[in-house]
Amino acid sequence: MRVKDRMRRSLVSVAQSDTLDHALTTLKRFNIRHLPVVKGDHVVGIVSDRDVKKAAPSPFDYPTAEEFRAFTSAVSVKEIMTKEVVTVAPLTPIEEAASLMSQKRIGALPVVQEGRLIGMITETDVLGVMTEMMGATQTASRIEIEIPASPGTLTEVIGIVEGQQIEIASLVTLPAREGARRLLIMRLRTINPDPVVRALEARGYPQVVGEFVS
Repeated sequence: MRVKDRMRRSLVSVAQSDTLDHALTTLKRFNIRHLPVVKGDHVVGIVSDRDVKKAAPSPFDYPTAEEFRAFTSAVSVKEIMTKEVVTVAPLTPIEEAASLMSQKRIGALPVVQEGRLIGMITETDVLGVMTEMMGATQTASRIEIEIPASPGTLTEVIGIVEGQQIEIASLVTLPAREGARRLLIMRLRTINPDPVVRALEARGYPQVVGEFVS
């Protein structure tokens, strides 16, 4: 799956000359957390709800709403925006976008093609994809097992599961906490994982954890 498959194409953006008050109003109106700052159709910055909150004082610090509005109207988006924007291309794999957000500790990525802004992808979008990839949106059973990180082991485990006439809804492997092993997590289309657990244990895979999850 690529970024283009899940990015938001209906864009809400602001200009550098727009005010802090405008950015505040726009974030609330569209219930979003990030605003790309554009010049024409090119990204020149990004403003998050965190940036806005840091720049805007509490309304309670002002005697009247008019005075608060006067302050926020005097501050421009250019003054508070992040100028070094991390972007991705539409054909970027979705897991690379997730990794980039994690590494940079950011919650959204403008999607740029040939220098033009064509979409936005947020941590919420990516989390939704990862949830689907793990099969967590469907009722299933979950199997967790540590396996040797050696060729053929994963194929053998899959064969054992399918030998019980049970369909694998999703499968993911992660590095185990120690040793040359992998943590294998499977979601199975069954409400009873016990036959798979017994079959795996009979083939020498210890400490298999199986449970039904809704």
